[in-house]
Amino acid sequence: MATDTQLMLTPDQKNMIFENMSDGVMTVDADGIITYFNSACANIFGIDNPDSITGMAFASCFMSNKKNRAFNKLFDDCINNNSHPGKTNLRYRSGNLVKHFNIAVSLIHPDGKNMDGQTGFPGMLILIEDTTDKFTLRQHEHDCAYIFAGLIICTSLFLFAWSLLRFTLHIYLRSSTYTFIIECITFALFLEIVFMTSFSMRDIGLVPKLSTLKKNCLETLIIAAITSSLLLLSKVILNFIGIRIKPYFIGGSFHGAYNYIFTSFVQEFLARGVIQTSVKYLMRGVKYQKTFGIILTSLLFSLMHIPLGFYFMSGALLLSLALGYIYERHGNIWGCVFLHWCCGYLGMCLYF
Repeated sequence: MATDTQLMLTPDQKNMIFENMSDGVMTVDADGIITYFNSACANIFGIDNPDSITGMAFASCFMSNKKNRAFNKLFDDCINNNSHPGKTNLRYRSGNLVKHFNIAVSLIHPDGKNMDGQTGFPGMLILIEDTTDKFTLRQHEHDCAYIFAGLIICTSLFLFAWSLLRFTLHIYLRSSTYTFIIECITFALFLEIVFMTSFSMRDIGLVPKLSTLKKNCLETLIIAAITSSLLLLSKVILNFIGIRIKPYFIGGSFHGAYNYIFTSFVQEFLARGVIQTSVKYLMRGVKYQKTFGIILTSLLFSLMHIPLGFYFMSGALLLSLALGYIYERHGNIWGCVFLHWCCGYLGMCLYF
């Protein structure tokens, strides 16, 4: 049988074990000085050189931010009251970065005596698991559940009211009325996102990336020019071969074009910022998640246009598929808003 000395690990072996752990490991002596700080712990706290932390006071390194109340209270109790709770989930803020940790603290001497046998803080061993990704995923699932619940309720009420007016009461509303209803639904969902979810303005595509803004604008203008030219060319061809969809070549007005700017923004915020973003987060880790998000969003978006007729709904589906791809490419809704306004309003003036 092996002796006790043969079973003991050397300092190098212990260091190798700690360095290969995915969790952060830190030791603090009785004077509150950090005596060990492994590489995983450095990655968790965003520190480039772990050796630069060794020998520094734990309180000055990690307890100086007053916003980390739960974190500071946990270690204040450990140091001053010899408290050693089990695993604790808490939030830690460092600058603009917010992380979530699962922390386990063990006193080096559980009886509360230091190396000299005197009562006092005996030092501690800290294990830190970074649960930020897990917390974010759970939070996004929670947010998506709220958004989809609101969306399903609003869509169901919208279609119920339309079918009641159209098929039971035989009341036919103007297209502008249905557009106004969709805008009201979008505003209600915007309030839901602001007050009931954790999505930021960048998450829902309202804040573009400045580094790619010029490229995105150029691509948007090129696509708008090509699509508008194709729409006009198709109308010319149809008129030339004798297929007249409308009694005149083009309709619309400057007033309608001006109002449609707001309509385009509202509908793109609903389709891309709310629905497509939610589907993408909800299907994280699923193969072809972006493709499914674009298709599902386009189907829901076209369904909202069913009161305007089958052909209009089909046009909305095709436009939404294209805009969904543009949104995933650019990462914000502003290019989609311009394309929706430019191509969507031109298409309505030519064909509806």
